[in-house]
Amino acid sequence: MSKRLLFVIVFALCLGTTASSQGFLKKLKEKAADKGSDLIVKKSAEKVEDAVDGEKKDKNDKKSESKKDSDGEEQDGPTNTKTGITTYSKFDFVPGEHIIYAENFEQDVIGEFPLKWFTNGSAEVVTVEGLAGRWLKLVAGRTLTPTMKFPANFTLEYDLLVNMPVDPKRNAIAPFKPWQFQIYDGGDKALKLSYDGHKLNNMLSFKTNFEHKYADIRLEATEKKLSKLKTDRFRFEGFGDYYNGGVIHVAMTIQGERLRMWYDAQKVLDVPIAVPLSHDFNQIQFEAMTREGMPAYYIGNIKLSEGKADTRSKLMDEGHFVTTGIQFDSGSDKIKPISYGILKEIAAAIKDNAIKVKIIGHTDNDGNAESNLALSKRRSEAVKNALVADFKIDAASIETDGKGASQPVGDNKTSTGKAENRRVEFVKL
Repeated sequence: MSKRLLFVIVFALCLGTTASSQGFLKKLKEKAADKGSDLIVKKSAEKVEDAVDGEKKDKNDKKSESKKDSDGEEQDGPTNTKTGITTYSKFDFVPGEHIIYAENFEQDVIGEFPLKWFTNGSAEVVTVEGLAGRWLKLVAGRTLTPTMKFPANFTLEYDLLVNMPVDPKRNAIAPFKPWQFQIYDGGDKALKLSYDGHKLNNMLSFKTNFEHKYADIRLEATEKKLSKLKTDRFRFEGFGDYYNGGVIHVAMTIQGERLRMWYDAQKVLDVPIAVPLSHDFNQIQFEAMTREGMPAYYIGNIKLSEGKADTRSKLMDEGHFVTTGIQFDSGSDKIKPISYGILKEIAAAIKDNAIKVKIIGHTDNDGNAESNLALSKRRSEAVKNALVADFKIDAASIETDGKGASQPVGDNKTSTGKAENRRVEFVKL
């Protein structure tokens, strides 16, 4: 199956004879192609295709096969010790210190709507060929997270997968439908879906309009049911590279009234008086203004964290700093570029104070103890390599170790707890 053209395949029948199965699979593919060449490939359909064609993936082919690593992630090929994070050298986002809520849909059933969420449209948990983990596919309507209490200062992150194929005849993308999400207070389970006139006290509303080569991002803020501000549109040039299956990491920092937001390494908003001071945010709404049969949006790896990581004082005064902000490619020790901001702060604390540190990696309890231990040690070594190569820290000032899943700080039965356990610890020597 082409890696560049992926299809939605809904499998609801059992295999019959080989000939009839081939005909059935062909019809499914044709139907999927008519519905906007969507990005999802259900795993059940992959098994059907293998059974019909009589083909099996070569277990030794690292390019075509993904493995589940000990940290509950999909592994694509061998590990890579190069960091590549200097491409994000202007990216200064640092996630909050304590995770309040994390969701990667790993505990939800493929093809079903996630538990504890709410929608008046069409949404389901899916897998995406070539990408790790599970995603929530949003086709139409509004979808709400569970309610939760936001702190006054927080960071919010999620991954957005955009499937907006370009129409060469019109030199533009279809279906010309924007992406919207809102953060608000007064949320009460599905209340916001019950009627259009539900007036919210405080809200931040983000809207992204898509054009051929760029995207326009705009913020509207409401405070005490009155308009607080409407920003001008920020034009994100080169955004067209994301349309056909590109993943965007959306990151946001709220400190007092100030709001900053990034799409990958690009800062798209920095507004000093955007956030309602009296807010009591407790829910997020995602809105896909598309419809069935049109290209969809997908979200994943949602994380809400509290406060601002105080790296320097933690290391110097307490001699100990822990972060979940250093993230790795799925199943490997390759550090994701979005980790640049926190690594830069850690490097500055080490260099400015001429201290020595031990880096200790930790995992959740997916997989076995031996593989978890090995993974945690590789990742701590990768962090050391990044500090040395990209920030010129003396290698002799850093020791590394790994504890695997032996020292959990969160509940491994929940997505939030697992996210807390996948962490990197720095100890002053």
